[in-house]
Amino acid sequence: MIKSILVPLDGSPLSERALPWAFDLAEKYSAQIILLRVGILPDVWSLQDPPEIDTRLDELETQCMKYLLQVESRLQDRKVPVKAEYCVGNASQRIVERSQQPDCSLIVMNSHGRDGLARWMIGSVAEKVSRHASCPVLLIRKPEADQE
Repeated sequence: MIKSILVPLDGSPLSERALPWAFDLAEKYSAQIILLRVGILPDVWSLQDPPEIDTRLDELETQCMKYLLQVESRLQDRKVPVKAEYCVGNASQRIVERSQQPDCSLIVMNSHGRDGLARWMIGSVAEKVSRHASCPVLLIRKPEADQE
């Protein structure tokens, strides 16, 4: 039984291509949509400008939640409950951790469709999530016409 569908968004139009799929499934199964944005802090801080970690975290949360609320407002005409969530850290790790919570029945996310060397060098959040998530994952591949 699908009770809620997790849709990880990175702020790109590509990631939002998963939304119609998620909403169609949510409508069919009377499920809730959980929009998740993972804020990523820089790995390296400038030594000339010491980090104000609390300030940076607040700014990051504000930016991410603003984005999620904009997406949520565009989806108001759909008859599906939507919940926005935000966390900080490694994207694939946080998505997998969120999948372990009992209210997560399915993950619907987009894949950039990279393969071979590009995937090895850049890594694939979608691949890591699909391998380690605690629930089924529906990957929406980038259309062939848009492939890089």
